[in-house]
Amino acid sequence: MNRTGVVSAFGIVGLIALAGCTTVETAPSDTAPTPSTSAAQQPVQAEPTGTSSSGGTAAGGADNEVGSGGAAVAACTAANITPTLGDITPSDVQTTVSLRYTNSGSVPCNVTGFPGATLQGPDVDGLGPEYNLARGEATPSTTITLEPGATAVADLTLGTVNKNDERAWIPTAFLTTAPGDTTVMTLPFPATVGVQRQDGATHPASFIGAFRGPVD
Repeated sequence: MNRTGVVSAFGIVGLIALAGCTTVETAPSDTAPTPSTSAAQQPVQAEPTGTSSSGGTAAGGADNEVGSGGAAVAACTAANITPTLGDITPSDVQTTVSLRYTNSGSVPCNVTGFPGATLQGPDVDGLGPEYNLARGEATPSTTITLEPGATAVADLTLGTVNKNDERAWIPTAFLTTAPGDTTVMTLPFPATVGVQRQDGATHPASFIGAFRGPVD
């Protein structure tokens, strides 16, 4: 074979090799992270909530569900919920009280996740008159359907001190919002309980838990 033939043969082999070396690149898939009456009502400022509920009593997310009859079950709101606080026992460390949401309407409604939770009291220099409580770190509840008269409960944990302690802040009211709602429901708060303000703390002693229930 002459020199021209050799060169041609190598050229053909090179083309075949290049044709067999195709690189396929696969783009990475994007994954998005899955992601707070007495009869007094007042406009809400903003969650509650450890994730912080800063910015006022926040509204959580609320879902609608289709009931057994085929009709969608709406989220509970201030229009059909009556909130109540259980007895609060003063403590030098921490105390827990139940926040109860009772369906006072005539049709079922849903609650999901956390209620808004804010303590209101004396204005504190640099902190203001409201202490927005963080959300507890427990996994949020699934959607809870409340039949008329049924109740869901969220545990309110408070970092408390003796009311005469220099660290004591004495709240006068508790503000709450149903998940997804923006209307604040106001409850009285006993003036015998001193609370430690821990605004902005990573793991504050005061926080609100997720709803559970229905309960009796």
